Amino acid sequence: VSRPGILQLATPIVICHATGLSLYYIPVLSQEMATDHFPVSESEAVVLIAIAIYVAGLALPHNTHRVLTGAGSDQGWMMLKLISLLYLAVQLGCIAVINFSLGFILAVTIVPVAAIVQPVGPKLLFAGLLVLVTPATTLLGSIFLYRELIEYPVTLLECWQLFLQAIAGGMLDHYLYGSLLFPFIAFFVYPCWLQLWNVVFWK
Repeated sequence: VSRPGILQLATPIVICHATGLSLYYIPVLSQEMATDHFPVSESEAVVLIAIAIYVAGLALPHNTHRVLTGAGSDQGWMMLKLISLLYLAVQLGCIAVINFSLGFILAVTIVPVAAIVQPVGPKLLFAGLLVLVTPATTLLGSIFLYRELIEYPVTLLECWQLFLQAIAGGMLDHYLYGSLLFPFIAFFVYPCWLQLWNVVFWK
């Protein structure tokens, strides 16, 4: 059995974190260009660009380890999953000290799915579960559930608008008041989630 090389593991990890850096920097840097070409405000442009990068990241890390190494091994995806789980555990431990409720929500949603995903078996099921526990989907579901619990239900369109407002509010809180939620998601949680996504589509 061939052992995974450094490039085989480093390539997806680097690309996943580069996508996270793009999620943090590109929306703000490209907002002026977006407003020049599309009928949106600067705040709307930032949020929509962030969502576009977030969704585009699903396609970027597919089998990136093959770009430089040619093929993947079973030990390769196992090692990548181990690194991702350890990385996730460190993140949850750190964020629980600062914001226990956020750490609890992330642990309840992501950890069970992270433990079972693998490139063998029902890939569509694993991919669907990962999409359901991604931070963006968790936020959207939480908004909808909260409105139901307070007996003030919303339509899907209204829920989507509240979702966009929540993202804009999180980014604004970071740039105005130094909130760490947005960079924490962009730099750590999202890249770690992408690494697990890469595990599912490992070949």
